[in-house]
This record gives sequence, structure tokens and C-alpha cells, in this order.
Amino acid sequence: MESIKEKMLSGLMETGDEKNYTTCLVCQKRVSDYKSHKRVHLRETHKCDLCNKVFLNWRYLTRHRVRHFGKKVACEICAKIIAPSSIARHMRTHTGEKPYKCDMCGKSFSGHTSLKGHIISVHFDERAHRCSTCDKTFNMPSHLQRHIDSKHPIEQSYKCEQCSRMFASPKLLRTHIEMHEKPYQCDVCGKRFGGKQRLKLHVQTHTKEYKCEVCGKAFAVRSKLKVHQMTHSGEKPFTCHVCGRSFHSVTNLKIHEKIHTGGKPYKCEVCGKAFSRKDNLQYKHMKIHTGEKPYSCYICCKTFNRSENLKTHMKMHINKDGNNT
Repeated sequence: MESIKEKMLSGLMETGDEKNYTTCLVCQKRVSDYKSHKRVHLRETHKCDLCNKVFLNWRYLTRHRVRHFGKKVACEICAKIIAPSSIARHMRTHTGEKPYKCDMCGKSFSGHTSLKGHIISVHFDERAHRCSTCDKTFNMPSHLQRHIDSKHPIEQSYKCEQCSRMFASPKLLRTHIEMHEKPYQCDVCGKRFGGKQRLKLHVQTHTKEYKCEVCGKAFAVRSKLKVHQMTHSGEKPFTCHVCGRSFHSVTNLKIHEKIHTGGKPYKCEVCGKAFSRKDNLQYKHMKIHTGEKPYSCYICCKTFNRSENLKTHMKMHINKDGNNT
């Protein structure tokens, strides 16, 4: 029995003037073997997730989706419907451009809203910081420090013994020292942080509230779920201009492109070793020189410089307990 897709295609075929030749209204090709040609389009159907209408071409689906949203337009890369005023911001999610930089930690973001959310969740302190000279309050110690330096310059300052940075008050110095000491520890993985807000943000990575409906895998961030879902759909919108290989995310594409360039722009200032990725230098290699071991075993208090080493160590306790039972 002929399927629904086949019936749709049959209605889009016109008999040509020449005998046994047919013009396909989907691609405008004239073919003699209709059945073989039809299979090409049967694999290319695209379904509208709003009304379930099926289209044989991605562009037709994109045009159709605009009707659901009035004057809004569809992204040519992912077909997401967005307002014209938001096109530039949305396209940065595909290009990887991050023009908004945090003045406090240097992290970059694709949009101003994301930067603002980062500052509030990571650097914001609910306890207002008050200037002892004029009683003006600030949300963050860095803003108070900037105010004091410009409005009330003083001769006395307080120096951090670890990094030699100067502060205008003992309170600001104590807040800064916490970043070195990292007194706040995650109960789940043992990682330590210098501030409560950073710990709170980190704990969210363990909750993983965004779940994939296909395989059940969960993620802490919605954007990571969207990238994961492409592994099921097969969609790989980011293509390497050198070899043509495609990827699910712009991050994976950038990592891949370094294979062609051979570039290792991140160099260790201590030993000179170079890395292709910044996180490999900052969060893995540098611990060799600093001796930092932020991952602590809650059973025996032994510390480790990498989470992988802590996990391996924890298996020792699990196996030991299992053998004793």
C-alpha cells in the first residue's frame, strides 16, 4: 500500500511532453525513473512542530513557520522564529561571538542580558557594601573600591600578602582573601570556592533539571540540552571551512579547527608548555605548579587536584565497604 509520503509526492509530479519522462515539482528535475527519484525526497520531509504539517523542503518549512508568528522572521540556520530586533543577538549563538565582557573576571558573553545575569549570580553580594566616609552603598565590593579610589583617596591601604593587591578597608581585604582560601565546599563533588554565590552557581550543575525526552539524559543548562538533542536529530549546523566536517556546537568546531592550524595559544608562564584550550591550562595543568587540590574526599579527607582522581579514589571506599558486608 502506498504511504502518505508517497501519495504527497505523487501529487507533486507532472508528466512531461516526452514519453516516460516526469518533472518533479519539488526539485524541478526531469526524471525517467520516478520511483527511484522519489526516494530522495522521502528522506527529506520536515515537520512543523506547531501544527504538524509536513514539508518536503526545509525552506518551505521556514516560510510556513513565519505565518504562525506574524511579522517575526525565521533564522536561516536553525529555523527559530525571532523578532527582527533580536536577529543580531540570536546569530551570535551560531557564530560564537561574545562581545560583552565582565570587568571583574574577564568572562565574555553573547548578550548584555547574559552578562548582567552572570554579574548578579557570581559577583553580586546581597549584603550592601557601605562607604565609611559618605555612607553610600554598593552591591559589589569592586564598585565600592572604585568609588573610594575616585571620591575619597586615602593614604592608608591594606595589602593582600598572597597577590600584593591593595584594598581601601579591612573588610574589602577579608572579602578578597576568601577568594584565595576558598572556604566554601560543594557537598556533592568536594570542589571548593571563594564565595557563596560561586558555590551556589556550581551546585546547580549537579541538579540537571533539563531532561532529554529521547534518551533520558539530564543537563544542568538548557543550552547543553539543545546541543545534545542534535545528536538524535543528526543536525550539525557548524561546518569546518577547511575539511567540511560538521559539528553540533560552535565550541566543538573551534576545538576541531585547531587541528588544522596547529595553534596552541595558551602558554604556561611557569614552564612554557602550550595548550590549544584555555581550560586545560587553567584548570588542569596549573594545579601541577600551584599544588592546589580543591577536590576533597568526605570520608577520609584526602585531597586531589582533579575530580577524576577523586572519583577513582571514592571507588576504593565503595569497594572496601562492599567487601566488608
